[in-house]
Amino acid sequence: MTDAEFEQATRANALFDAHREDPESGYRFLADEARGVGSGMADRTAWRICRDDSWRSVFGKKRGRYKKAGPPVHDDLVRRDFTTDGANRLWLTE
Repeated sequence: MTDAEFEQATRANALFDAHREDPESGYRFLADEARGVGSGMADRTAWRICRDDSWRSVFGKKRGRYKKAGPPVHDDLVRRDFTTDGANRLWLTE
């Protein structure tokens, strides 16, 4: 194990301990808590570790819950037709 890998694991452990104590907090608060126990890092590093390990605040955004589009709101009074007969062609005029 290299020194960089060891330091990364130490930072991840500090962030995980802070996340386990308070799952409502975001990555900035977790980084502050990790700095408080001696594992200093930038907020961006804390964000990357939290993202890679899927540690999110319980109040965060919901991921992957997209809804399908519903029926059209209005009738198509103009009778738009966006279908094509074949592939796109470029007509050259001389």
